[in-house]
Amino acid sequence: METTATPLEELFQKRGASFRDIDGVRLPHQVKTDVEEMNAATEGLFLTDGGDRAWVELFGADAADFLQRILTSDVKLLEPGQGQWSAMLDGKGHWISDLLLYFLPTEDSIPRYGLDMPASRRDVVVQKLEMMHFSEDLKWEIPSVGRLLLLGINKDAERPPMTADAAPDGWILQRPDRGADCMERIVAADGAEAVAKTMLKGGAKLGGWMTLEQLRIEGFQPRWGVDFDDSTTLPNSNEWHRSSITKGCYAGQEIIAKINTYGQAPRQLCHLEFADDETNLAGAELQNAEGKKMGSVTSWAWSWDDKVVGAVGMGVLRRKAAVEGEEVFAVVEGEGDKRISVRVHLPEKNFG
Repeated sequence: METTATPLEELFQKRGASFRDIDGVRLPHQVKTDVEEMNAATEGLFLTDGGDRAWVELFGADAADFLQRILTSDVKLLEPGQGQWSAMLDGKGHWISDLLLYFLPTEDSIPRYGLDMPASRRDVVVQKLEMMHFSEDLKWEIPSVGRLLLLGINKDAERPPMTADAAPDGWILQRPDRGADCMERIVAADGAEAVAKTMLKGGAKLGGWMTLEQLRIEGFQPRWGVDFDDSTTLPNSNEWHRSSITKGCYAGQEIIAKINTYGQAPRQLCHLEFADDETNLAGAELQNAEGKKMGSVTSWAWSWDDKVVGAVGMGVLRRKAAVEGEEVFAVVEGEGDKRISVRVHLPEKNFG
C-alpha cells in the first residue's frame, strides 16, 4: 500500500516528531516523551493529526433516504448538527467500514452529511455508494482536508454528545471514538498548518499516535484492522450501538436481528483486564484453565488510570469464554509456560 502524507506532516517534522504508517497514511508517532504527551492529554490539551480517518460529504434532496437504506443506524433520527455511530455492512453482516455519521448544518436547504471512516476504507465505501446509487437526487465529494484532533480528559464530566458545527474554514466535530473528550477541526488542506499553530499558541501541546492509541485502548474503542475487519460481523465485534433494530431493511440487518433474538455470536470482541504484568500481550493467545485456546488479544496497553492496576485491552474470544467476569490466561511466547491472568468483561449491549 502506498503511503500518503497529511497536510500537517511538515509542522510535526519541524518539531522533531518520529513517524509511522497507519492505514496507508504517514502520521506522527511521537513528539515528546510518553509521560509528557499523556500529561498533556490528561491535564491539558493534546493536539495531534487525525489523518488516519477519511472524510466524504454526501448531499442532495434524497441523501437521508439513501443513507437510511444502506447504513446500520437510523439516519432519520438525526437533526442538523447531530451525529451518530454507524456502519456499512454486506448482506451477511460483515463489516465494509465503521462510520461516524454527521448531519452537517448548512445555510441552504440541501441536506448534507459527513461520513467519517478509516482512511483505508474510503475507496471501498465510495465504490459501495456508486453501486447503490440509482436515480436518487444526491452527489458526494471527497474534499482535500486537514484533520486536527484536540483532546483533553475530564474524568468527572459527562462526555459531550456527537455534534457538528460549521466554521468559516470547515467543520468542528465532537467525536466519541478517541478514548477521551475530542474536538476535531476539519479544515481545507492548505490552511491546516495555520489552524494548528493557532491552537498551539492557545496552549495545546503536540503529540503523536502512540498516545492516541493509549487513550483509545483505555477507552475500549476497537479499531479497524486491529480489533475487527471485513472478515468480522458486527455482532462478533459487539458494536451493537452502531445498529438499529427498529428501522427498515438495510444490508446485514437480518443477521443482526437473528443473533440479537436467538443467541450470541460464536466469537466476540471483549474488554480485557490483565494482571499486574508489563509484558506487551498484543497478539497473545488466550487459554482457559485447562490450556485450551479460547481466542487472542487484539489490543493491549499499560493503564495510566490510577484506578486500574495492570494493563487493559481487547480480544476476540469463543462464546463459551465470552462471559462477564470469566478468567482466561494470556500465554507469553518464549517464556516457557508463563501465563498471565486476564479478566473478561462484556461491552454493554445498547442499540443506536
